[in-house]
Amino acid sequence: MFRKSVAALAAVAFVASPVLAQASSAPVAAVQRAGPATGDSSQLAGGPILPPILAATIIILGILMATGVVFDNDDSDPVSP
Repeated sequence: MFRKSVAALAAVAFVASPVLAQASSAPVAAVQRAGPATGDSSQLAGGPILPPILAATIIILGILMATGVVFDNDDSDPVSP
């Protein structure tokens, strides 16, 4: 019973999302931009490249270790008395 109610709630949420995200009935020309101008204001250019590469490497190695692809020690036989 709980699974069916959760599934029904999820279905209603998926159906309602586009309706709620739909633009208002105001004409597009009447809507004005609220943010500042975006001409050449990127602050990401020239940033350090090592931290994102290091983070990606750590994440990929963590996934490979969790799945047993690397650092898997199954080749040795277990020692039991």
